[in-house]
Parts: sequence; structure tokens; C-alpha cells
Amino acid sequence: MVSFLKPLHGTWLGAFVGHGILIPLWTLSPVPMIAAVIALFYGTTAKLCGLATLLFFALISMYRFPYSKWLVQMFYDLDLPRYYRRCEVRGKHLGEVPQEKNLFMFHPHGILAVGFVVNGCWGRHFNSLASKRDLQEERPGTVFLIARNLREWAPLFKVLCDLSGRLESATRSNIQRLMKQGRNLAIIPGGFEDATLHAFGKHRTMMTPRKGLIKYALQHGYAVTPIYSFGECETYYTFTGFLQQRLALNKWSIPAVVFFGWTLVPLFPRLESEVFTYVGKPLQLPKIPEPSPAEVDEWHAKYLAALRQLFEENKAEAGRPEARLDIY
Repeated sequence: MVSFLKPLHGTWLGAFVGHGILIPLWTLSPVPMIAAVIALFYGTTAKLCGLATLLFFALISMYRFPYSKWLVQMFYDLDLPRYYRRCEVRGKHLGEVPQEKNLFMFHPHGILAVGFVVNGCWGRHFNSLASKRDLQEERPGTVFLIARNLREWAPLFKVLCDLSGRLESATRSNIQRLMKQGRNLAIIPGGFEDATLHAFGKHRTMMTPRKGLIKYALQHGYAVTPIYSFGECETYYTFTGFLQQRLALNKWSIPAVVFFGWTLVPLFPRLESEVFTYVGKPLQLPKIPEPSPAEVDEWHAKYLAALRQLFEENKAEAGRPEARLDIY
């Protein structure tokens, strides 16, 4: 444990420091690589610095850093939820959280994906529920799946993902491999489109065309658990124009969002945010090695119904009794 961080444990400042580690790595990690490429077009010294930087990043991308329980424990101790006015995991089905062969589906993405990142991936409470012996095993209980370009194309963020042992690319091969092992998986099925749909105070998620995950869950006999974070849509203000054009950019894995959070540090979420992440009842799917399109459609519809039910049952308790969920 880093001794100088101990006074920050369980404080707002500690949570701020935790965000200060994660957010720049997530948003600014590609900047050094871009700068290195630009340097190649200048003088000899700049070229050498650019080549050295690119070589360094190439070596990082080829090396897999080992799982570090110390890193995870550090983020647990910094207690990221304390950054917000209120930020917690809720739900009457918390006692039913599966510890294996389950796919947690987090909605919506928002901008920082507070529900997925803060209450999920780095949340002590959630991981204690979803794992038999969190931090006591040689590997994390739940694997959190993120976009491949975020995981692999930003070298410094990749180092964090490697060390976390729990952040992997959301590729078909990875999902199939992990499901064969019976691992718990967590994902934001709406992806970049979910982020693009983000509008302050609007409850939106992209799920209607997302049937591939249901197919994989059927092939491996997984349970699928809907999770909805009320308040995610109030963590940032965003530019909402040209929606269709920005959604089109998502097809090339371009996160087409312009956002503004805390007035003093716009990259950070609004301090006034209250994010309540509700975990729904697991929907157990049958094991069908080769599900037909009709069977996929049937269980996809059942999942959408379970997601809506989760939203409607908890919106009043979350302080948003008039809220409406738009599923795109």
C-alpha cells in the first residue's frame, strides 16, 4: 500500500485523486502518441524523440503486465463514490447477484460511465457481491469488457487495464473464451452509441439492435442481469446536435461526444451528481448451442422487458418518479 495515500482513504480528496488517475488515462492517453507522430515532421531532435516515444509505446503494447491486487486495493481505498453527492449500488435483488456464469449489462453509458466504472469495476461493494473471494483469488471474479480501441490503442491506459486484471476488450473472441470458462462478465451493451445519445436529464440507452450478446449468453447458458444507473445522465452536459451524423461516426469506433462536467475541471463529472446503480433480477437463459434467430429475438425481448421493469420499479426511489426510459 502507498503510505502517503493512506490519509486520503475514504475522503472526497481521495476520490478526486482516484478520478485524477483514471480520467486523464482514459481521455488523454492517445495524446503522447499523436504528438510523437507530429514530431516526425520536424527537426532531427524532434524526430528522434518521436521515434523513441513510438518505440516505447510499441513495446508496451506487446507486453502484458501482470495482475496487481495492490492497484485494485488502492482504488478501493480511495473510495471513488465519495467524489459525488451520492453514488451507490442499490436493488432488492442484491442478494441474488450471481458469482459465476452471469453477464451484467450496465445501462446507460453516459460519458464517464459512472455506474460501470465507479460503482462497478472499481466498486468494492459490487465486486464483493459478484465474487466469492474478491482480492483473495489469483484473478478477479468479474471481467469488465470495454471497447477494443480504448483498451488496446491507448498505451498508458492499456497498462492500467493490464494491472487491473479485470478490464478486457469486448471482442467476440474474448467474450466466447471467457464464457467457456464460466467467468462473470460486465459490459455496457450500448457502447459508443449510448454515449452519443447522452443528453442531460434524458434516460436513453441503445439496446434494440444489440442481440449478439444475447446469442452468446444462450450458447453458454448464462444468466443476464440488467443494471440501470439513475443519475448517469446528469453527470455531464453535452452537445446534442447532429445526432444522426454523430451516430454514424460510431460505426468507425469514433466516440462522437462533446461534454462538460465540473465547472472548475470540465473533464471531471459534476460534483452535484447523484448516481444510483440498481441491480436487477438475473434472467436465466437456457443453454442452446446453436440458437435460431427466433430464439435470440425471444430472449432479447425478454431482456428488454426486464430492463424496463427494473427502471419502472426503482425510478421513484431514485428520486425520478416522472422519468421515462427511451430504448433505441
